[in-house]
Amino acid sequence: MMAREVRVQAVRFVLVLACFAWAARAQQNIDFSKIVIKTTQVSDGLYVLEGAGGNITVFAGSDGVLLVDAQYAPLHQKILDAVAKISNQPIRFLINTHWHGDHTSGNELMAKAGVVLIAHENVAKRLREGRPAAGAAPGVPPAPKDAIPVITYTDSLTLRFNGDEISVIHPEPAHTDGDSIVHFRRANVIATGDIPAAIRYGNIDIASGGSINGNIAALERFLRMGDANTRFIPGHGGPISTKKDVQEQRDMLVAVRDKVQNAIRAGKTLPEIIASKPTAEFDEKRKGAGNPDQFVTLIYNDLSRK
Repeated sequence: MMAREVRVQAVRFVLVLACFAWAARAQQNIDFSKIVIKTTQVSDGLYVLEGAGGNITVFAGSDGVLLVDAQYAPLHQKILDAVAKISNQPIRFLINTHWHGDHTSGNELMAKAGVVLIAHENVAKRLREGRPAAGAAPGVPPAPKDAIPVITYTDSLTLRFNGDEISVIHPEPAHTDGDSIVHFRRANVIATGDIPAAIRYGNIDIASGGSINGNIAALERFLRMGDANTRFIPGHGGPISTKKDVQEQRDMLVAVRDKVQNAIRAGKTLPEIIASKPTAEFDEKRKGAGNPDQFVTLIYNDLSRK
């Protein structure tokens, strides 16, 4: 094996360890007793809950309540309390946008309360199997039986609920290989999960099948699905995004990918590429919204895979 290939393999291994450890470290470092759930109305019957972990979309109406993602299990009661302030109807469905614990660890408690869990088939598979420990990184144990989605799909699924037609769509692997886009067609709202529709540097979980090109393709799909009035609910933080934001995010990803790809083709090493600051023109706007060097490392490891 050539020296450069050895370096690439070593960096990949470190990245996989980081992906394994991320969710466990994040939950351990959160004082859930201090978390306050913030509720923002997006349109009639549609709200976003921000707390710790992924944003939760709440769709409430006469048929009941549908949630997109569940955040962390220790926030379960706070989430129920926040939903109760929106609607006195029962929570009937929960859609997971992908398998990461900050979006799914509340699944079990929701299911035990009678909520039907829905996700792409790869989410169910990864939750069922977990991940083994790797080196110093802790493993992700298989999820409890009740936390596994009971309704799964491959390409798309449609729910007619609360007077809306809700399309649950699987793009090509982007953040992970089990991503779901949730399109509330009548409301003209799209919940994107962790495909980074917001103005931030996103995380590409290569160990779960994610890719930079998949992220770009998903954002281009958002642009085809949406119009000037579409609101995009990002997987983390705010604000609610517009089509203009999505276009800007897509253009940033393409520009950084192309710079990294060209540097790889020129034989540059990862430290050399990081030092060249391929994200420099975008850093000021995304200050505090992700680490640019880590983002470049993710792209490098994705594009240098054999």
